[in-house]
Order: sequence, then structure tokens, then C-alpha cells
Amino acid sequence: MNVPQIPLALTPPRRPRFDNFIVGRNRAVLDVLQHGLQRSQWYFLAGPAGSGRSHLAQAVLNAQLAEHASARFVACADPAAIELLDATAGDWIVLDDIDHLATHAAAERALFNALNRWRADQSGVLMTGIRRSDFDLPDLVSRLNQAAKLSLMPLQDDTDQPFTELIEQLLLDFQLTAGHGLTDYLLRHAPRSPARLVALFERFSQQARAERRVVSIPLVRGYF
Repeated sequence: MNVPQIPLALTPPRRPRFDNFIVGRNRAVLDVLQHGLQRSQWYFLAGPAGSGRSHLAQAVLNAQLAEHASARFVACADPAAIELLDATAGDWIVLDDIDHLATHAAAERALFNALNRWRADQSGVLMTGIRRSDFDLPDLVSRLNQAAKLSLMPLQDDTDQPFTELIEQLLLDFQLTAGHGLTDYLLRHAPRSPARLVALFERFSQQARAERRVVSIPLVRGYF
């Protein structure tokens, strides 16, 4: 009896790190996140969708855990975010996509109360989002404005170099072998969005591993 392959078991999920983030025009921001974060301080990492906010938020979390800090991560898009905010404590708190809490009274109050608690505990806080101006609770807006703002710029979509670097990095991260002409094909046809590129690699890497194939142009063509 043949046992079907489970592609996801063959390669671990891609882990966001500082060294697999394509820097582009964000060297100064990366340097602060990697080397300049100060305990008990608050930071707001701002940037448009697809600029790498979530990648860097998880990279900060992983770096703090590697240094044996007590670090906690809350995805604010999670339906359980309010309960998580109430229960979260540590040396570092990483809140991803706080925009999802804006204009929801109970969620804004939970974030305000959590920030007050973390201030009293002298916890460092890194928040990510598009902007801080969409919240309704004035006291919460005041608290959010106390965080130092770090602004991310998206990869330039009018030049191939950053996306070539990203494709090459994704091939390494997913442990894939590229077929002839793959990078040029992806540069011509793939979306110029890091998040969408990662999602594409997650999908066709499963097929490539299950079928034990290189990632060729015929293989990826069906994903566009």
C-alpha cells in the first residue's frame, strides 16, 4: 500500500527573520529593529499593506525569544484579540496589525487598558499598522502617539533588483531548485507584492516537493 506524501512535513514553514527580509529602502528601520530597540520603550512600525510589517514583527519576536526575553505576540486580526490583550504580559509585547482594533469600542478599550498595564510593567511594545489616526478613543490615540514611529517603504515596483533578491531568498527559504528561466518569468508575470509572492511560493512549493520536481516555468504557470 502506498503511503501518500505529506508535502508540508518535508520542509518547515518559512520563518521570518531579519536576514531573510529584503531591505530595499528600509535599512535605517531594520537597524533600529535589529539593534536599537530599548526595553520599556514603545514603537509603532507603520507601512502600507505588503511592506513587510508582519515579517519584521515576527522577526523581532524571534530575536527576543532567542535572547531569552519573555516576549509575546498578538495578531490583532484574530477574533480572540481582546481576550489575548487582557491576558498578555512580558518583557516585550508585539502587536501586529492594530488597525483591526480601530473603531470597535470594546477592542479599543482593551488595547488602552493593556497599554496602561504594560507601561506600569515597563514592558517594551512594538505595534504595527498602517496608521494611528483611525482610532476613536482620544485617550488611546494619546497613548499610541507616545510610541516612536518607524516608517516602512514598500519595495520599488519599477525596478527588478529587489524582487530578484526576494525570489532568490524565497527559493532558499523553501529549499527549492529553480528551473531554467524561472526568475525572469516570475519577474514578468508574478505580482509585485512580497506577501503575494510568499503565498505563491507556499502553494507551488508543496506541488514541487510532492512531485519531486524543480520549480519550472510549466509548474508555476498554472498559478497565475
